[in-house]
Amino acid sequence: MERFYKMAEAANKRFPNDATPFKMATRLLEECGEVAKEINHWEDTGIKRQKYGEPCKASLANELRQSMVVLFKIAEYYSVEAELEESINQALKRYGDEGLI
Repeated sequence: MERFYKMAEAANKRFPNDATPFKMATRLLEECGEVAKEINHWEDTGIKRQKYGEPCKASLANELRQSMVVLFKIAEYYSVEAELEESINQALKRYGDEGLI
């Protein structure tokens, strides 16, 4: 998780005016839209493959990373890093207890 926080910090330095809740939320929506576009390409909906060729794992991974960085920026903004870590730990424990992992 630390690497995502480092990327979030770098993004805040690169784009200091984008560190408001409204701008982070709109950036997250934009990035999620780009993830959806990649999924459409992977699922061969419409004419995506005709227009763009075969889907690329690196492109999907890049869009997922960008979305995750914005989520970590939001966690930092509201200072909920510890709570996020605890929430993840609790979910992992619950999934383990249920035999899901």
